[in-house]
Amino acid sequence: MHNSEPQSQYHGMVYSYEKDRRKLKLAYYLLSTASVVFLLTLIGVTNGVSEWIDYFLLDNLGYTNKWSKTYGSSLFVHTLKDLAALGGKVLLFIATTFTVVYYTIRKEYKLLWKFSTVIIGGSFLLLVIKMFFAKDVLYEPIDLLVSSVATYPSGHAFMSTLFYLTIAVFLTRKQRRSEVRVYTFVFTSIIIFLIGISRILGAQHNLTEVLAGWSLAIIWLTCCWLIERFFKVHYKWDV
Repeated sequence: MHNSEPQSQYHGMVYSYEKDRRKLKLAYYLLSTASVVFLLTLIGVTNGVSEWIDYFLLDNLGYTNKWSKTYGSSLFVHTLKDLAALGGKVLLFIATTFTVVYYTIRKEYKLLWKFSTVIIGGSFLLLVIKMFFAKDVLYEPIDLLVSSVATYPSGHAFMSTLFYLTIAVFLTRKQRRSEVRVYTFVFTSIIIFLIGISRILGAQHNLTEVLAGWSLAIIWLTCCWLIERFFKVHYKWDV
């Protein structure tokens, strides 16, 4: 019995190391893949596919009416708007506020700090990149909220990926069953995918802009996780 306990602890350490190593490999894979995708959108490699999709939608669905540039029937357009609202400014602002208040009430200040850093930092990153590609200079601060600074990258695709994946990660850290964790990420991915597709089919963005939003959010989230892991491993900080 005296020799079995150290062996059990040893195996526990090996399992923890292997699990962390798999997470690290996945993080680097996501970071490299998302970086390549974002670079391809940045240099315009995906523009040809985006134009083909626009022509395909026009030929098969047609414009909603002669005054609009949306595709398909009014019901189709209305459904797409409802889906896109899941990644809209108002809904995500309300959901973010509720989440911040929730962690404040529970006095889980570490989670509050992590959540705020990821969401607010990602929002500023999106704003800076949008302003870099903006065609017009915005003179009033309110214009940042009520107008579209630039179509590249897609704000709905970026913010929905940022918010829903962050919530999914926070939830799965408290879930022990792998089936539940997989279901959480699959359901989250479906929501993010539908929001991005609704922006393309709704003629609000093209494929290039949506891919840029998705990939940029993955880059930011992965970098946040790597920074968190760095402080935990090297400085033993439970950030």
